[in-house]
Amino acid sequence: MSPRIDEQNQQIRDARKQQLLEAGAKVFGERGYAGTKISDIVGEAKLSHGLIYHYFASKEDIYIELARTAFITSYETIREVVESGGSPYERLKALTEGIFAHTAESGYFFLIALQTNTSKTVPAEATAISREYAQQSMRWLERLFREGQEQGEFIDADPLKQALMYSSMLNGVVFTRLTYPELEDFPQVDQILRIFVHARAEE
Repeated sequence: MSPRIDEQNQQIRDARKQQLLEAGAKVFGERGYAGTKISDIVGEAKLSHGLIYHYFASKEDIYIELARTAFITSYETIREVVESGGSPYERLKALTEGIFAHTAESGYFFLIALQTNTSKTVPAEATAISREYAQQSMRWLERLFREGQEQGEFIDADPLKQALMYSSMLNGVVFTRLTYPELEDFPQVDQILRIFVHARAEE
């Protein structure tokens, strides 16, 4: 078999795997882990039942890969923004806007992350991935809040607790926006950030 044909076959395999993952994200997001069957994912992907086992051994494997993608993507987003240029306030605002935009496009991954952190039925490996990346993400946020305090932009408060408050608020807002999609501009980013910053930082 020629390298060109090998490459084409690999592209087909990659596309089918991605098709299954996208279907899995939708079904898991809507039905939860316990309520999802392999046949549900196959039906959503519109592929033959036997084909899925060329890529995944079980629905558990699909869920773990989706959870890993969700938490790594979140972690990398936070890390890249914290390490980027601009003032702490500008970076926090950019991060908030980016999270809202990403969730609007990939809300199912947020729901997968949510159930990974709250459900006892999900695979233990997914929960472990969540804990690992959540801790790392929180350290980056803590660093950003500390920098903002040192530069006089953010209010004087425990930076870790501020990071936890920020994360909690965003989770609540994202959940509300997924529940009520008609609230496209709720809330304004500045409304969220106002409790963390000195008034002059927004000017």
